[in-house]
Amino acid sequence: MSNNMFSPLSSKIAVDSKAVKLESVSFVGKINLRIKEEDSESRKIVSEFLRYNLPNFSGEVQGNNETRTAWLGPNEFLIHCLDSEKINIINKIRDILGNGFYSVTDVSDYYITIRLSGEKSIEVLSKGCPLNFKQYLNIKDSCAQSYISKASVFIDRLADDQIFDISVRWSFAEYLWDWLEDASKEFLSSH
Repeated sequence: MSNNMFSPLSSKIAVDSKAVKLESVSFVGKINLRIKEEDSESRKIVSEFLRYNLPNFSGEVQGNNETRTAWLGPNEFLIHCLDSEKINIINKIRDILGNGFYSVTDVSDYYITIRLSGEKSIEVLSKGCPLNFKQYLNIKDSCAQSYISKASVFIDRLADDQIFDISVRWSFAEYLWDWLEDASKEFLSSH
């Protein structure tokens, strides 16, 4: 938790209104997992360990109270967990998959997570993100890789209410925060 003082967002003040909320999410464990698409046995073993099926198609997210796994590609997944649990999860996956053909990598230090929520959050995102939000990220447990303005992002919709976790590279975190904050201003003045 003391890592927060090193976050590029540690000096940012959360935006909190009914229309738009913007907050930095404390360090989240992020694990990149690659398993061959045709390796159904390894997928089954990992699914049993996680206690839910790995996502099967683009934009799908599966999860429970301990982990949340997003589909990044036919053979690639991003597992979110408590930062304190990431090493245990990585070690357990390595144990259960043994010498199989897979890759499991801690990418937590690569990304920072910004949470955007509120009834105008899709309008804020639409100002700089090319996604069609009626087609993508229109329900909870959906995700997409895209960009917002000049920042490459991974967006995860956490709830039917408009709650989005946006993962961005550390080097772009402050830029993206400032952009989101600026894009929210018109909605804040009317509430």
